[in-house]
Amino acid sequence: MEIILILLGAANLFLAYQLYQWLRGGREEEKREWENHMDRMSDQLDFRFSELAKDAQLREGKLELQLSDRLVSQQAAIQEEMQVLRAEVRSSLSQSREQTEQGIRRLQESNEARLEAMRQTVEEKLETTLQSRLRASFETVSQQLESVNKGLGEMRTVAQDVGNLNKILSGSKSRGILGEIQLGQILEDILAPHQYEKEFALVPESRNRVEYAIKFPGQAGEAIYLPIDAKFPLESYYRLEAAFEEGDKDAVAVARKDLLRAVRGFARDIHNKYLAPPRTTDFGILFLSTEALYAELVREPQFMDQLRKEEKVVLAGPSTLAALLNSLAVGFKTLHLQKNAEDISLVLSAVKKEFQNFGRVLDKTQEQLRTASGSLEQLIGVRTRAIERSLRQIEVQEELDLNQLLMWTEEIEDED
Repeated sequence: MEIILILLGAANLFLAYQLYQWLRGGREEEKREWENHMDRMSDQLDFRFSELAKDAQLREGKLELQLSDRLVSQQAAIQEEMQVLRAEVRSSLSQSREQTEQGIRRLQESNEARLEAMRQTVEEKLETTLQSRLRASFETVSQQLESVNKGLGEMRTVAQDVGNLNKILSGSKSRGILGEIQLGQILEDILAPHQYEKEFALVPESRNRVEYAIKFPGQAGEAIYLPIDAKFPLESYYRLEAAFEEGDKDAVAVARKDLLRAVRGFARDIHNKYLAPPRTTDFGILFLSTEALYAELVREPQFMDQLRKEEKVVLAGPSTLAALLNSLAVGFKTLHLQKNAEDISLVLSAVKKEFQNFGRVLDKTQEQLRTASGSLEQLIGVRTRAIERSLRQIEVQEELDLNQLLMWTEEIEDED
């Protein structure tokens, strides 16, 4: 249909072109005839076009009817196939459901059997474990009871020892011995033996001997001594602690006054017996054996200032005394270095000379090692090349010349 329309259009264009050419050079009558002829041709073409359009519409209608019929038939076939497929799916689902239910029932039965077997096994193991645990627990309890009995016996022994210790500490002389031992241990840990004296008479021809005295270097080779005495006012401190526990303010005040009075008496004894400048320092140290006692006295700064100003005595606990002795030890070391500075300078000069000699010897040794290393590298390279050349000749040549193979030794000797 489209091809016919294209051909008619081309013919119409050709006729129109011929008419145009003729009209340009023809006569009037012929022109009118051709115009009439062209009108008729145009009418025929219009009619033909209308007929072709009607024919195309009819064909389109027929095609639509055919397509609709085919679609209806295909839809019916699809519906039938869907129904068949639904039936097959239902049957397969029912079969699968039955198989699944059967499998689940078998699995449940198997699980029940296994659970029953596990329950029996667990009950047997639990019974066995419980019995063994109970036996072990009874044995442990019996052992612990025996340990408790032993501990009670040890506690009785400890109680007796504590009682004996209380009896020992109840005497002022015994407490003084314990404080002296503690003080001596601190001095021994920090200072050298020649830096302090024990049970030393600070005042010549005096029977009063201080427990410990630290030696300071003085003028003209004479030493100056710092007296340290250990005291432990246990009864007064225990009364103060008991008053604190009872919460009795009046008793606390009374016990604190007794404690301060006892400490002041100890400080006065140190001032009167052991301070004798210029042989000694103008102050002494009262060592308190426990940090708790020292902390209780530190709460009274006015009292400590009075002891320092009036009695020329400084209180010190274990940690405070250790810090003081450490600072003194550092000072002693510094003083020793100052005294021996000249000797140290001589030693350092000798060490410097030895290092210079050592450097020169080391340089010579390094040069010798460098020369030996170069000779070794040259020797290894020459011999390796000669041996490799001989080995290559062995691999390549069929007939070997022994003299030629041994020439590498002569080459090495020549190079040497």
